[in-house]
Amino acid sequence: MAKGGKGRGGGKPNLRKTYLQRLSKIFGVREAVAERLASTQLRSSIRINVLSPLSTNEIKAKLDTMGAELAPISWCPDAYHLLSDKRTLAESELFQGGHVYIQNASSLIPALAMQPQAGERILDVCAAPGGKTSHIQALAGGGATLIANDAMKPRLKKLEEVLTTFHVANATITNFEGQFIDRHVEELGGGQFDRILLDAQCSGEGMLDLSHPGALRFWTEERVIKMSYLQQKMLTSAWKLLKPGGVLVYSTCTFGPEENEGPVSRHLKHNDDAQIEPIDLDIPGRKPGLKSWGGQPFDPALKDAVRVLPSEFLEGFFVCRLRKG
Repeated sequence: MAKGGKGRGGGKPNLRKTYLQRLSKIFGVREAVAERLASTQLRSSIRINVLSPLSTNEIKAKLDTMGAELAPISWCPDAYHLLSDKRTLAESELFQGGHVYIQNASSLIPALAMQPQAGERILDVCAAPGGKTSHIQALAGGGATLIANDAMKPRLKKLEEVLTTFHVANATITNFEGQFIDRHVEELGGGQFDRILLDAQCSGEGMLDLSHPGALRFWTEERVIKMSYLQQKMLTSAWKLLKPGGVLVYSTCTFGPEENEGPVSRHLKHNDDAQIEPIDLDIPGRKPGLKSWGGQPFDPALKDAVRVLPSEFLEGFFVCRLRKG
């Protein structure tokens, strides 16, 4: 044990133990396996930006010329795992000029699950820094009308920078709190939306690396519960802005059922017009949503949600697609 009562890579021993016990139950594996999964060194992936003035073939040729080593991602068009040096690409004109977006592969899932179309009005409730927003518009062929909202004013500059750099047109940036987003119908352009992404603020467990000292410095079960209340409010508020027949994708980069299945299950209980739809993506190692947690059952339809366990190229993630009847 390290000096000062700190456990290896994750804070006080009892806190680390509590966290690993939770992960073991969530993942359905032994604690040692959960610890290994939660200590995965994540690698980056890239998405060729089809909104770029350069053609996909031109971008691929430039990537080849600079020696980028890539492995195609079978479940996402124009996306690749990056096998070579990330820094070289990040410092290149391909990234700086908005032709290639560098991201974790898990963050590709929400926009794919949404299936955006040209001509639709689409709201991204927690849009900053803008990677998912730009992916939504890319999948819509540049033809969607986007509202990119974020509650945190300091993040708006980065959001604007990303949308500009990555050639995202027809996008308006707004600054409203997600849990009260339904109060701002007029400022959001009036009327309801065809599709909504709620990539909710969360405790971020999927990004924690237990091999790093102090990884659990800000983690507590109390914070997880606090976030779940906020997420429930955001989901309720966003739902009011969705057209009948529209699709809302709820996602987080965390593991806790309190923040994932919990808010969605409660939403289904209180909204007869909500139903979960399957996400038809062949993601390696994907798991269904949990059936229960802490003795409380979840709606059986959550089997169609997607849980992503950490692996070399995928951070921990949760995605659920909801249709409004």
